Amino acid sequence: MRNIAATTVIMKLSESKSDTSIIANLYKSINNSYRRLSNTSNVLHRIPEMEIPNMAIADEYDIEKMIAEGCFAKIYLAHHRPTGTTVVLKAIHTELTSLKEFVREFHYNYQLSHHPNILSCYQVKFQTKEYYVYAQEHAPFGDLAANVGASGLPESSCKKIAEQLSSALGFMHLKLLVHRDLKLENVLVFTPDFSRIKLCDFGSTTREGVLVSKNNKTWTAFLPPEVLEVVKNERFICKASSDSWQFGIVLFVCLTGATPWKSADWVRDTKYAAFMKYQKRETTKIPDNFRRFTPRLLRAFRRIFDHRDEDRAKVTDIMKYMKNRWMDGKITVSKSASNIASVGQPQQCPHPHQQHTNSDQDSVKYINHRESRNSFDGKLRARRMTSVGALTPDSVPGSMNLAGVDHQDAIRSKVWDWLESNDLSASGSVDDLTFWSTKDTKTLQLQHHQQQQRRQSVGGHLLQPHHQDLISFSESHSTVSFLRETRTITGGGVKMFK
Repeated sequence: MRNIAATTVIMKLSESKSDTSIIANLYKSINNSYRRLSNTSNVLHRIPEMEIPNMAIADEYDIEKMIAEGCFAKIYLAHHRPTGTTVVLKAIHTELTSLKEFVREFHYNYQLSHHPNILSCYQVKFQTKEYYVYAQEHAPFGDLAANVGASGLPESSCKKIAEQLSSALGFMHLKLLVHRDLKLENVLVFTPDFSRIKLCDFGSTTREGVLVSKNNKTWTAFLPPEVLEVVKNERFICKASSDSWQFGIVLFVCLTGATPWKSADWVRDTKYAAFMKYQKRETTKIPDNFRRFTPRLLRAFRRIFDHRDEDRAKVTDIMKYMKNRWMDGKITVSKSASNIASVGQPQQCPHPHQQHTNSDQDSVKYINHRESRNSFDGKLRARRMTSVGALTPDSVPGSMNLAGVDHQDAIRSKVWDWLESNDLSASGSVDDLTFWSTKDTKTLQLQHHQQQQRRQSVGGHLLQPHHQDLISFSESHSTVSFLRETRTITGGGVKMFK
């Protein structure tokens, strides 16, 4: 029995020893894998020292044409004679770029080339008397700036661009790299249906968390607010959230053909100030240039264009909205718009005596609920009719005198125009007026004018009040409802009673 017990103790000790060794080996393998990952990251972020050979472009290349030219570089389409391949040569001015900056751009582009949506860079680099040159693959359909029209691109194309561009930027962010110069010129197109695009130009690419200065090559409309507020020669921390902001600007331009604002400055730019109020939920009014989007895409833009960079959405978050519709085919108007009297400047209207004001939901005056109901009494209707638009003889153009026909016709025309401009449905009450089309209204006015001419031809004038039937047609002209209203037209204005 003692031997059995001793054997059991030895077995347990051996088992515990084996378990300990297994755990130790496991931790060792994990540490080795982390070490390999860290070494890979160090290789990516460690800019190597390179020897750039001197060579003239004409020694091995035949220049076919110059594709693009910027302040810092020129892009040539060239034919490489030794291999018989067509490549793109990016020639960067030596006076505007240091050797260290050139090597850093080439290094990042070459190390990131294995991603399918990042432009491939070949192991070819040299310098001439005026340029640092390295070779890239050729994009046959140019960049996005040459493909986006004044009205933008179809929604399906924009989704393809957003998916591929977010994948490329997300890959860079996983490597702790920030592009910092995202714009339409830096996205190249390889297929006409945008099923294959690639990100390029890594001259401003920097490691995340490093102190950097403002990039003067980026357009002002693409700069996020935290970068735009940086003064000259001031340094700030490089963050991936700046790429998210620029990604949103690129997506907006692809959808609409224009940038949402000139600069993300809420003091100087009214469009950005309007979006900020909407983004912070200080108003329910959607900015004019965002009204064509669906509520789902509006939510995405509100997160991408968050003023606080720490709350801004990641570039890969756009994948959550791929199955949703982005563009709204129609602009919806609230049903309660007729109950809102807006404060603003009058605009030109199709009717000469009718005036409307700009609707601004930030500063609105709501009419009393009792007055905005479908059914209300005749006295209240008469008060609203005579109070809207200042229905007085002096305010009506062409008014002659208190007994003149022109003055009465002008008063009557203003009342008709007021009735057209107010949606007064006759649901359940004979006393209410119905809304009729402009064509039927003009027909009734023409009939009334002909009656006036016949009476004047006999030699009579409108000496006393008269009664007239008002006929209201529905918009479909399928049903006709007769509402009898008695109107008394006097020299001082209009009175209505039953």
